Amino acid sequence: MERYERILVCLDRSVCDAPLLAYAEGMSRDADSKELHFLHVVDDSEGSSCNTPEGSPGPRDLTGEALKAVVAEHFSGQKRERLLSEVIRGSPLIEILRYAREKEVDLIMLGRHYGRRVETDDEADLARRITRKATCSVLVLPEEYQLQTDAIVVPVRDSECSANALEVACGIAAATGASVTALNVYAVHAGYLRTGKTLEGHQALLGDAATRECTTLIKKTDTHGVNVECTCAPDLHGKPVPIILEALGSGSGRAVVIGARGRTGAAGVLLGTVTEQLIRRSPSPVLAVKKKGECLGVLRALLVVVGDEG
Repeated sequence: MERYERILVCLDRSVCDAPLLAYAEGMSRDADSKELHFLHVVDDSEGSSCNTPEGSPGPRDLTGEALKAVVAEHFSGQKRERLLSEVIRGSPLIEILRYAREKEVDLIMLGRHYGRRVETDDEADLARRITRKATCSVLVLPEEYQLQTDAIVVPVRDSECSANALEVACGIAAATGASVTALNVYAVHAGYLRTGKTLEGHQALLGDAATRECTTLIKKTDTHGVNVECTCAPDLHGKPVPIILEALGSGSGRAVVIGARGRTGAAGVLLGTVTEQLIRRSPSPVLAVKKKGECLGVLRALLVVVGDEG
């Protein structure tokens, strides 16, 4: 599978941390990782649900020694030099991004709930913001998920971004025995009325084109010997996310792997709305695949704002 040599696991001392650690152990084993980094950020920002007096760790905060104990408990069979842990005070967004950049991390892992604030219902807010600005791939895990991955769904188009995601998914499948489905959700626009074709006829033409697109992508991707199923689904309402979630099904052991490429503009780096909605709504883990180093310029600008660089 993808060689994630350095994995960063972000812990916030919640009920999801134990399964997150177990998932990290499996991921690092399958990826043959060299280093596992564990980071706990004590959020000092105003309005934080875990805000505490200066120098006084609260019920959700870990000391450095406590973090080491948690890691040692879950990774007793690992070589100690591979396990690195640190507790930092500050903004979770800034500190996680800074740490990942400085340690040249290949993959950030965190729970969808990470840094949940009491004043918002968007439990995935921080996870989405980290994924937007991270310079590496990010794996976001929901509250409940199966540790063993049996099936992987990869939303695709015929693009380099999708090819990267599909190759990573196949690498994971080769290591875990999971099945892989390349899902091409194609838009069906009302403009077909001007062509004189019926909806069924227009949809059939688009479906054939989507199948060819999906097949072409699979052929030019290193699938690591994994048989990839090609599935195409029409989107008549401009809402692809429910279709992707339906393809995931209600079964356990599922995961989504999707290409995430930042776009630089006045609004900063934005992921596609599909990726963001999946991070927020998917009942299964979502791995947003990026080329390492992507979004580095935006991260540097963000750190300048907080006084890290001149």
